[in-house]
Amino acid sequence: MLCRLSLCGRTSLKLVPALGCSSSSRQKHTLPDLPYDFGALQPHISAEIMQLHHSKHHATYVNNLNIAEEKYSEALAKGDVTAQIALQPALKFNGGGHVNHSIFWTNLSPNGGGEPQSILYL
Repeated sequence: MLCRLSLCGRTSLKLVPALGCSSSSRQKHTLPDLPYDFGALQPHISAEIMQLHHSKHHATYVNNLNIAEEKYSEALAKGDVTAQIALQPALKFNGGGHVNHSIFWTNLSPNGGGEPQSILYL
């Protein structure tokens, strides 16, 4: 049963099983591919920082979200409401971090959208 929308890949959304749906149909969240090379934003953002932020920081949100969802599924199966409530902050924090970073990568652009079309006042 497909129960909710989830950010998938760069900018697309797809239906994935929601919490409480059959665990056999549950799909794990994955780290989206970066839509450009790690060094594409240099000299403004170094390749090393981009790789660290994507491969470690964002990956941690994804991994922790999958762990929290697995524990939540187990709590649902056991009818353990206390555990379900206790896991909600981890689901929100890691789910939010994953979605926000997935959007963040698409908002960055190696070209920054090109040269400004008018004068910039600072």
